[in-house]
Amino acid sequence: MAGSRGARNQQVARAGEYFVVAELNKRGAFAVPFAGNMPRIDLIACNSEESRTIHIQVKTKRGGKNWHSSIVGSQPMAPRDDEHSFWVFVDLGDAQTSPRYWIVPEWWIRGDIYQAHQTYLEKHGGIRPGNPDSTHHSIDEDRLEQWKDRWDILGIFE
Repeated sequence: MAGSRGARNQQVARAGEYFVVAELNKRGAFAVPFAGNMPRIDLIACNSEESRTIHIQVKTKRGGKNWHSSIVGSQPMAPRDDEHSFWVFVDLGDAQTSPRYWIVPEWWIRGDIYQAHQTYLEKHGGIRPGNPDSTHHSIDEDRLEQWKDRWDILGIFE
């Protein structure tokens, strides 16, 4: 079905990946979408000397306040001095606006998802209401404010 929700969601996800690739290349890094089937890797990027390579997972939305993710793999994590895995959250907005970006170290977002989910469970007696087996997790834009436009943390630009 041409207008199916799945197709639209896949198009939004792909658009977010391409916008991040374009932004990284515009800033002087080398970046490509990752064509393989690796969990949590959408893009691979490196600096111009090819001495630092990073992996990026992209989460994209077209509006609203939340991105969709999962609690799978969430856990408290200590900051890493030499992080090589990042998440980039993209808000495409509408056709008349430029995308907005939040660049987040993987250690931070995994810990944040874990903590937010634990807080949610505590409010509901330790059990997720509705569907206790669901792994869905919503990430509100406000939780990421400190990471807005933090391209510098990737460590791949001169």
